[in-house]
Amino acid sequence: MRHLQFGVFIPITNNGWIISVNSPQYMPTFELNKQITLLAERYSFEFVLSMVKWRGFKGKTQFWDHALESFTLMAGLAAVTERIHLYASVALPTLHPAVAARMCVTLDSISKGRFGLNIVTGWNKLEYSQMGLWPGDEYYSYRYDYATEYVQVMKLLWEQGRVSYQGKYFQLEDCVCQPRPSREIPIVCAGHSERGMRFTAEMGNHNFILAPVEEAGRMSDRLKELGQRVGRTVGTYALFTVVMGETDAEAQAVAEHYMEGGDIEALLGWKGAANTDPVGVNVKSYQAEAFMGIPTLIGSYETVAKELDRIASQTSIDGILFTFPDFVTDVQQFGEQVMPLLNCRPVLQPV
Repeated sequence: MRHLQFGVFIPITNNGWIISVNSPQYMPTFELNKQITLLAERYSFEFVLSMVKWRGFKGKTQFWDHALESFTLMAGLAAVTERIHLYASVALPTLHPAVAARMCVTLDSISKGRFGLNIVTGWNKLEYSQMGLWPGDEYYSYRYDYATEYVQVMKLLWEQGRVSYQGKYFQLEDCVCQPRPSREIPIVCAGHSERGMRFTAEMGNHNFILAPVEEAGRMSDRLKELGQRVGRTVGTYALFTVVMGETDAEAQAVAEHYMEGGDIEALLGWKGAANTDPVGVNVKSYQAEAFMGIPTLIGSYETVAKELDRIASQTSIDGILFTFPDFVTDVQQFGEQVMPLLNCRPVLQPV
């Protein structure tokens, strides 16, 4: 059976990825993310990734209104870990590629070659308009062309250390970025449209997929096909939230409890309806979205292990990026209870 790589989508924002008053409530701190990352390293997860978020969705839970900054968080984690790989995220409208390139080199140095970068083209204009950085709604039509130049500039700086570049969006005159990184810094993305996947196939190393298993498998096949067309091998990571229990019924009850507590105001904000009058809203319909559209693996430890083995055996997906309701407890339970049951992973003792 193929080996599945595992990563943890660490909670750089408050309350993780469940919009509910019934789910675990917590603030993002360095100590929390350090504890999670060290546990992930102990149980031989391959990587952790932190997103970039500049504005949340309010509600009773103040969902994502509290957030750390991705690069500086990962720099701290790089200094206290030894083996696990670390991905920071850059929102392209907020940083010039030459600045981002040097920040990546610094993190490559701190981590001793364990750093990679997640490219976020930028879709939620409220995050950027609040800072006067939104380039206008026409950006939606050219954002992947912009991203292509952005990554080209970074890669040239990493490869050459000194670059002159004349593009449509960026112009560099004898721009310096030295020292150069210890290795080719991996680029990951999360493009779901045909254009987004083509961008990853041409410029990235892995693509994150947000879809149920069968659809994610088809998207993985399509991305790999696009990569082959340009002579590149590109991997795929599927995103799942795991709700575990001793039994399937126990896990299902917990998941339903989270959905019943869906934070309607925050859910409206997340779905782009922040100004919609909540009177008359189908509450149950919105509560069902408490997991933010992220596919869920709900069940006993055995059920979760079997589903992961099915993904490994029946799809071309290369790895899984996990979110959990209670990251500290759940990463430990996953490592102790699920990992030993998997055929898609070697049997390892916690390090």
